Amino acid sequence: MASHRVASTLPRIGVTIGHVPQKLKTGGIEPSRRARLEVLRRIVTRVVREERVELKWNRAVEARPYLERLIQLGVERGPLDEYTTEMMEWWLPEKDLITKMHEVIVPRFADRQSPFTSIYRLPMKRLLQHSKSKQEFWKRYEIGILEIDGNPFPPVVSTEACENSNTILNVLLTNALKNYHADLVKKSE
Repeated sequence: MASHRVASTLPRIGVTIGHVPQKLKTGGIEPSRRARLEVLRRIVTRVVREERVELKWNRAVEARPYLERLIQLGVERGPLDEYTTEMMEWWLPEKDLITKMHEVIVPRFADRQSPFTSIYRLPMKRLLQHSKSKQEFWKRYEIGILEIDGNPFPPVVSTEACENSNTILNVLLTNALKNYHADLVKKSE
């Protein structure tokens, strides 16, 4: 006998999901699987609140699929669905963020396919860990930006072509090329 699905399935999200869980330090929370989810929940809540956050690269990569699925639930099923409501209440503990999700973020993507978020890798950040007897110990962090598309902030990567014709290097090269062509014309005559 064939089994029937009671709940309809959602399409695949448009971002890759890592196979190996990232190491997430749980600062202040007792380490466990629940602590890991709590860290991810705080990140997702922060992204929905601010719409663009800068955080460690591994945390951004790990939290992105959860945020994508949350937005996709809102787009595909709407605010009246029981499962969507349950997920929104768990991932967004502040009630005003649930309202923001349904009234601001989800309508932004009503006519668009996923991915609904963007992730950018920034140069490494070097921070002083501690000093010991005139020695400094530094730690490097890979930094990433996780943002919800269509946010009100200026773009991270400029889409406009830069006008570089007046830079000193281009002016010098243009004049050198003109002189070279003028010399070729004189030699050929």
